Amino acid sequence: MPFLSSSASYTTNSVFDEVKHIKKSYYGLQALIDAGNLKVLEPEERFLRQIKAVAKKTGDISTLSVADLSILALALQLKKTIISDDYAVANMASQLNIPIKNLSAKGIRTIRKWIAFCIGCDKAYDSNITECQLCGNKLRRRYRRASRH
Repeated sequence: MPFLSSSASYTTNSVFDEVKHIKKSYYGLQALIDAGNLKVLEPEERFLRQIKAVAKKTGDISTLSVADLSILALALQLKKTIISDDYAVANMASQLNIPIKNLSAKGIRTIRKWIAFCIGCDKAYDSNITECQLCGNKLRRRYRRASRH
């Protein structure tokens, strides 16, 4: 964590913008930037494309924000550890062998692949589909266990 380390930590503009409206967090982050302990960088486009492709395969794409995608891409690019309690971010990090540290949660034990399914006819779809093509019902999400972590 930037407060506890003398080495530089990294974030993206999207993540910075997400916490900027919280005054306590903003001033702390700005102090870290001013001290050189936190650097704001954008990931290269090829790493962002790679993250999006994997997120589509795992079904996490619908739950990941622009900030989540950007920080995952930057961590992959820089080969750095992510600090997050977000399950979808942790799931993606595990899929990509990106080290992750949790602040308050226990962390993930199982890597998950999300699918969409119809509660009316139980037909399964890719997670990016939102409506059943057979009966028109709105789809729900559930996971299919991919592997043990």
